[in-house]
This record gives sequence, structure tokens and C-alpha cells, in this order.
Amino acid sequence: MEIIKKGVFITDFYGSVSAEGAESVLKKWIDDKQSAALLSWAEKVAKKGQTAFDTLTEILSILHRDDTGSPVIGNWMFRKCLITTGETIFNALKDKSHPKRALIPMGITLVEPLLINLTRKGKLITNPEGVKTYTVTTKKASFFKAYEFVKAGAEFEVKIYVDDELLKEEHVNTLLEKCGSIGVGSFRERFGKFKFIV
Repeated sequence: MEIIKKGVFITDFYGSVSAEGAESVLKKWIDDKQSAALLSWAEKVAKKGQTAFDTLTEILSILHRDDTGSPVIGNWMFRKCLITTGETIFNALKDKSHPKRALIPMGITLVEPLLINLTRKGKLITNPEGVKTYTVTTKKASFFKAYEFVKAGAEFEVKIYVDDELLKEEHVNTLLEKCGSIGVGSFRERFGKFKFIV
């Protein structure tokens, strides 16, 4: 089964990629290990001097981009949203008509395109629309976290392929009706919520 849907974000959509790339994280880990082994205490303190840009890079989560630099939703993110929704709302143990949990990821076979463009009033969104910063507190520490975002009202179009031998049409319709409340991207409990308009 092939389904084409157009959606609109009802909340802001936040980035989920670390601005400090994997290579940078690895280099920092190696540098820290070398510093711990080789530098004196005074040298370690001096070496830790960071610029504001260094700190921002460490705490910033950015939006995925296509090859032109425009923010996008990855198809893997959207597929994960659908799978998480199905695993949350269906319970085959209590209701035998529901699909089994293990069948849901196999039933949602593909989401296209690979990089889902965001538009506003028919025009491609080519840049993030801002950065928001929050204080995060855990049991061990408090720290700042920053997110690039695109404002609510951004639209997107997806093509979803479903194996209709594994998921009944009624279950697919329920899944599509509810998936916007699960949302996509970072900070999903508050952001990345959407609704389908077509």
C-alpha cells in the first residue's frame, strides 16, 4: 500500500544532530585522555580555556540538512515516529485484532523521500528560523542545551509504503491519525508535533 500525506507542524520542529560532529567528539576524547596522562595540573587548567563558540558547538543540536544546506526531516525519523506510534497504541495481548508489536516495524516498509523538505506557504525553507536554549537538570548535574528550530506552520509531504499483509487498513488509518501526537525530531515530548492536512 502506498500512501501520500501532506502535514503541517503545529509546534516548532527542533534539530537533533550534534553540532559537534562525531570526528570532533572523538578528537576531544583523545585530547582529554592525552591531557590527563601527560599534562601537569596547571597545564590542564590552562588547556580547558574555551571560547563561547566552542561551548555553543558542544551544546547545540542542529537540524538535518540536504546538500543545499536546507533543513529537512530524515525519512528514518519519520519512519521511527510511525513505528513508535504503532508500538504505543496497539496491544495485541489485550486486543487480538491489533497487530503484534514485532510486526509494526516490518509493516512500515519505507518512507520517501530520503530527505523530506520543509516549506512555508509553498516556498522551501532554506535556513533554520532560530535557536532556543534551555537549562536541563538531571540527578547528577544541570547544564545548558540549545536547539536550532523551524517555527510551527512548516509543511512537508511524505510517501509511506505499508505492507498490507502485516497491517490492516484500519490500523494504518489509526496510526496516521495518531502519529502527529508522538512527533518527530528532538525534544518530542514538547516539540515536533504535526497533523496531516491531506
